[in-house]
Parts: sequence; C-alpha cells; structure tokens
Amino acid sequence: MKKIVFFTFHNWEAKRQGGFHKFAEYASLANYEVQFISYPRPLYSIFRNTETFNFKRIFKQLKGITYYINNNILYNRTLLSLALPVPTKFRYLLPTTLLLFFEGKTIPPIRWFFKRHLSKTDYFIFESTSSILLAERIKKLSPQSKIIYRPSDPLIGFKHGEIFKKKEIDLVLMADMVFFVNNQGLLLYKQYIDDINLKANYMILSNGVDIEKFKNIYPCPDILKKNNTALYIGAAPIDWSMIIEASIRTPQINYIIITPVKAPSFFLNKINNIDNLFFINGVDRNEVPQWVTNADLIIVPYPKDVFNKAPTGITAKYYQAIAAEKPIVAYFDTEDLRELNIPVVYNVDDFIFEVLNRIKLRRVKYPINLNNLDWDYVCKAFYEKIESL
Repeated sequence: MKKIVFFTFHNWEAKRQGGFHKFAEYASLANYEVQFISYPRPLYSIFRNTETFNFKRIFKQLKGITYYINNNILYNRTLLSLALPVPTKFRYLLPTTLLLFFEGKTIPPIRWFFKRHLSKTDYFIFESTSSILLAERIKKLSPQSKIIYRPSDPLIGFKHGEIFKKKEIDLVLMADMVFFVNNQGLLLYKQYIDDINLKANYMILSNGVDIEKFKNIYPCPDILKKNNTALYIGAAPIDWSMIIEASIRTPQINYIIITPVKAPSFFLNKINNIDNLFFINGVDRNEVPQWVTNADLIIVPYPKDVFNKAPTGITAKYYQAIAAEKPIVAYFDTEDLRELNIPVVYNVDDFIFEVLNRIKLRRVKYPINLNNLDWDYVCKAFYEKIESL
C-alpha cells in the first residue's frame, strides 16, 4: 500500500472544501494510506474559538482523528508551530530570519513527528502555507519520497506571504512536481524565476467541480424561498461595505452571504436593520450544491484590488455556478470571466445594474465544456502525473 501525506491549512471536517479534500478522498478510495495534516496551527491559536482554530479541535488532531471513507482509513493530524503572533503590518519590525525560525519550529519536533507518523511515505503534497518551511527537512529525512507543491494561493502574491518568498521559490525549484492551478499563478512565479520552464517541473491543473452534484434538484433552504435571492457562498474575503450599500439601494433583492470567514462587527451590526441582507457563518461543504442550485443569482463580491495583488484565476465557485446554470455577477475579479459572458464590475453602481439585470435570467448556458474540470478527471490527472515521476 502506498502512502501519501497532505500538508494543508484545512481540517478534514471543514465548512470549506479545498482541492486537497478531493485529492485525499480520491487517494483513500484508491487504497493509499492517507495522512491529512492540518497545518499551521500556531501555539497561540489554541486560545481562539473559530471553526479552524480552537483548543478542542486542535487537541483532537494532536492525538489524531480517524475517518473512514468507504471503509478506507484517513488520518487527520496536526502539530503546533511556534510562530510569533505578529500582525502582518508589523512584521517589518522583526528580522525575517527570526520570524522564519519560529514559524518553522514545531511541537512535537518535526523529526519526532516524521518518525511516528510520516515514515515510508511515497508522496508529500504541500499547499501554499507555512508548511513549505518543513519541505526541505522532510526531504532530508525521506530522500526517496516525492515532494509535490500545489500553490492554489501563491504565497508570493500576498503581503502575509512575503517572508516566505525565498523559501517558496526554493520549493518550486526543488519539488519533483508543481501543480499550478492556472496561467495567472504560473505568470506570477515567472516574475521571480528566470527560465522556469527549464528549472522547474510543472504543469497546470485547474481546480475542479462535482458537475453532477450541481445539476441535481435539492430541497430549497428556507431563506432561498424568498424572491430574488443573490447568493455568495465561499471562504474568500468579500467587500462587506459594498454589500451593505447594494442591499440598502436594492430592497427588492435578498442578499444571502454564506462564509466561514468572520464577518466584521460593523457588518453584523448593520444586518439587524436591513431586512433583505442575511448572513450565515458557513455551512457543511456537502450542503453547498443545495444552496447554489436553489439561488436565483450567484455573486462574487471580492474586496477591491484583491485579484490584482494575488491573481487566482477563475475559481471553483464560478465552475459550481456554471454547472448549475446560474447567472453570475463578479466584482473585482479576473477579466477572463468575460469570455464566459460573466460580467465583471468595479463599482457599486455597475454591480447593482448587473444584479438587477442578471437575476431576471434565472438560467444561463455558458460557453465552456466542464468535462475536463470534473473532479474525477482532475484527480485522475493528478495521480497519473505523480505516479509517473
């Protein structure tokens, strides 16, 4: 039996389904031994109380949680990091070497953790988090293992990832395989790596979508039984102020925001006085198709300039809405969406205009073949590639 280890930010039980959930599930069903490592979990995070960071969950993961996928075992574990609780905007006050030193220190030590849980691993898969600091040490502990990097959200595209820039570039060059999720991500790394085509082994493999799940008919959640429902469902940041203004100016539209991201206090205070604005603090990832398929319109209201700073391309939430044939309005996102006849707007007036017009459509056929984006296809391509290394 082959063994595969995923280093990912997410818990196995999470309100957000990342690509690593799909890859790990596929591996488990294919009879790999699967270790799903939720990392980083800074020591100071045990004092928080969120879905991801809370003492009860982290304590269980430190002991190891066992899950069964069609009678195949998957282990969800974690280890603590000693990362310093320094806000991003103040990190410049400390030397990068010091910050990285503590970011890379773990409890238990990575060498002990490796011997206990990760030995005889065939593939180590790293997500774009501070877990990349462990990759070089793991390679030394297990030189025969293949190191795979999948930067779905490139660290070099975000301010909080600046301290990892050199380490991330080193990993792209050192990894046996790098899976970029789109051309935008590849172009971002090309800014820092000359002749990346010669120096790195990579391919572009998009995020996927469970096509059939978003074509089924599900019972309609009570909130979506209202008229003219505009739904955002996802775990990316959104422009809270813009949504407040849009909901005030269009009382005939019911805006439903579903995200595990903590909403700011000014938003939570406002929604009590706005009858057509609703907030749900995330839903189980298996419930996402039920919400998408029953909404009248899907909105993706990113904060201003987020895409320009960290281009992520066309994300899975768009593919879900496309599979469900739902009209979509994008706010501050990639212009590539226009090729699919999805409007991309950059101010609240245009956002409102498109919402009022697109919500009338109810169903939209998009000029795209999703077959190559089905998760079964994506996972098969992923494993065929790493097995060929």
